Amino acid sequence: MEDLPEALLAEIVRRVTKRSDLNSLSLVSKRLFAIEAEQKESIRVGCSLCLKTEELVSLFSRFPNLWKVEIDYAGWTPSHGDQLDSHDLFVILSCCPSLTDLTLNFCSNIDDTGLGYLRYCEKLVSLRLNSATEITSTGLLSVAVGCNSLSSLHLINCEKIGSTKSEWLEYLGLNGSLVELVVKNCYGISLSDLLKLGPGWMKLRKLEFEMKGGVWDVHEGYYHMEMDG
Repeated sequence: MEDLPEALLAEIVRRVTKRSDLNSLSLVSKRLFAIEAEQKESIRVGCSLCLKTEELVSLFSRFPNLWKVEIDYAGWTPSHGDQLDSHDLFVILSCCPSLTDLTLNFCSNIDDTGLGYLRYCEKLVSLRLNSATEITSTGLLSVAVGCNSLSSLHLINCEKIGSTKSEWLEYLGLNGSLVELVVKNCYGISLSDLLKLGPGWMKLRKLEFEMKGGVWDVHEGYYHMEMDG
């Protein structure tokens, strides 16, 4: 095994798709362990992850080519330990220079400060925020100003994001890179607020807007619009 060319070992690792098999394979030799880490492009962490800063650095530095990170705390209870916070997110981002896709699900300890660190992610293309209870329009403004390659933005059940500080919509519209926008049950954002995208509105290829109740209650409790093309 140690005598095989690295390209061949890399091809073997690419053909193994089951996570359990990959974990077992990486234990066979140090070379396979290193190659498996280099091949890994995405990671999902959640309730069971409760690490100190140096441990986070050790974990994420092992995977130099990560482009997709999902932090998911759905079902979290205090018995799981502390959630990752804004500083932890900064540590993770610092270890992922190729990051293009980030999802934050039910991350109650990550606030606008944490989201502001995304300005260092020049390659970020997709951002999904689901039940990110501490994120406001201020954090989104940091993203809109700093992430010039952002093309997909999903906001779901983000209660503190409102239209009182809607500069983030204006920046996204002026930048012109946004082609997909999904807004669901963010009660501080109305459909009319989306007009602040200005000329960026015409560049959207997909728009979904859902809000239960209120003035947009027109189709089974939801207003829904989708454009493809």
